[in-house]
Amino acid sequence: MEEKKRVRKKSLNRNIVLFCIFCWLVPITIIYLSMTTSYKDNIQGKLRNMFVEKLRSTDVFISNYLDEAIDAARKPSYEYYLERAWEQYKADGNEGRNDCYMNISSNLRNKFFWDKRFDICAFYLEGEDNPFTYLSSNNYPMGSYMEEVHDAINELRKVDSSYAEVIVVDGRIFIVRNVYTISSYEKFGTLVLELNRKNMFSDITLDEGQFLGLCINDADGLVLKPGFTEEKKRFNLAQEVLEEYSSIYRDKLIIKQDNDYYAYLLEEKHDDYHLGLLLMVDKAVIDAELNHLYSMIYILILIMGPILIFIIYFLKKQITAPISKLVEASREMESGKLGVAIDGEDMPNQQFQYLQNSFNRMSKQVQYLFDYAYDEKLARKDAKILALQAQINPHFLNNTLEIMNWQARMSGDVTLSKMIESLGTVLDYHMDREDKRLIRLSEELRCADAYLYIISMRFGKRLVVEKEIDEDLLQAMVPQLILQPILENAVVHGIETVSTGVIEIKIYHDDKKIYVQVVNTGKPMTEEDKERVKKILSGDPDAIKPVPGKHASLGIRNVNERIKLIYGKRYGLTIEPIAEDKTRSLITIPYTEEDDEAREEIISNIAKLNK
Repeated sequence: MEEKKRVRKKSLNRNIVLFCIFCWLVPITIIYLSMTTSYKDNIQGKLRNMFVEKLRSTDVFISNYLDEAIDAARKPSYEYYLERAWEQYKADGNEGRNDCYMNISSNLRNKFFWDKRFDICAFYLEGEDNPFTYLSSNNYPMGSYMEEVHDAINELRKVDSSYAEVIVVDGRIFIVRNVYTISSYEKFGTLVLELNRKNMFSDITLDEGQFLGLCINDADGLVLKPGFTEEKKRFNLAQEVLEEYSSIYRDKLIIKQDNDYYAYLLEEKHDDYHLGLLLMVDKAVIDAELNHLYSMIYILILIMGPILIFIIYFLKKQITAPISKLVEASREMESGKLGVAIDGEDMPNQQFQYLQNSFNRMSKQVQYLFDYAYDEKLARKDAKILALQAQINPHFLNNTLEIMNWQARMSGDVTLSKMIESLGTVLDYHMDREDKRLIRLSEELRCADAYLYIISMRFGKRLVVEKEIDEDLLQAMVPQLILQPILENAVVHGIETVSTGVIEIKIYHDDKKIYVQVVNTGKPMTEEDKERVKKILSGDPDAIKPVPGKHASLGIRNVNERIKLIYGKRYGLTIEPIAEDKTRSLITIPYTEEDDEAREEIISNIAKLNK
């Protein structure tokens, strides 16, 4: 069966070829797929987040700029110079018009003309159609102002409100605010300020292929950052996005794209206006790096093809060919040809040359390994079993006990005679004159009964023994002297510690194991006791060192080790509390026929060594 399985497996040469192809194709495929799918999506997602964050930071900057300009437009109402000039003009009539003009012009010039945030400052007196004062820092003609801006300003002048309005006219941003008296709240004029667009966008930097614009309150007027050239495709997508602009949303993001551009529109509601920021990004700039990466992948694939062929040839010569020689020699040795040597030309590298020389040397020693080392290992194992068992075999003279028994009977002391007979049974059992490793369970129980009789004479009514034994197991073969040390441990650590104690002996089995259980009453096990028992059963040498006032517990350790040596590590002895005042000692040994066969094999091996 094993031969068939070996034949079905693929050869090393084929596996190396497949592995090289796999190591070539998989990374290339993964890189290509990740670049074209997840990596590309990840990059685009990060870029989108970066563009959105750029829009949000731009919104903060632009809104702060607009808020400061609106605050500047509100201040003249609270500084009274406009109101005082108007009241003086109202009191003096037309004769004071010139003085009113000089006062208002002078104050507005000081306030706004020299401020780089503003290009135009105009002031309308209530009831007059044309600007009373007009100041322009960029030399924008008043005639052009009247033709292009004046009508839009007049519409706002009709509104009875001091609320500052931000409007866009032909791509230019104006702040319009009706001015009222402080005392009587009477409208006496309208202040108009045009923001300097270049100054407003000066601190906003854009990368190559990016274009920025904004709209205020509606999409009709789009203010472009200088450099936003009127490219048809770009404006078509911009208009498509602006069609969805609405001033009702407090925070909204709109993203669109076509074959050439991405468009991001961020809508934000502010106290005095609704701001829409439009960012256009050229796809060609974004995709340039990805396209370059795709080209590098294609070049890498072309380069890796010849390299793959060379790697396969190299591995075949350096690895598979030498291994084939080693496998062939191993098969010959497996067929029974001991001392097989690998001849022929030298190996292609130092490592396989060493393996060839080592194989040739080791093949000559195989007979020794089979004929000597294996038997020597069994001998060491049996010697350990004998040494362990010898530690609990007492060396008393049984003949002396027979003389003592005869003297007791001559004196008529039946009780003493029975005790001597029981002790003789225990000692004779311990002497193991036939040097048996496995005995019938009935013989083990006979020794245990003799020991319990002696102990019962000592404790009297303090000790109660209960038995429950499966009679089908009386002929079962068990290791010698495994029950009495457990009973002795139960007496020393349990019965001696209480006024009245119970020892329960229960022997039973299931489909695979025989269980020898001893339950004794006594003081509860402490955590220290549990740890000490664990160390004793694990073979810790420090755990069995003599301690004043404590039993060494050598017997339970030897019982556990002998069972594991004979049957294997899955069998043995466990000791644990099962109730507050009860401790259970449980021995497990094999019961099934398969385990019996293994046990007989062990007995047979020991018998060979004894010969």
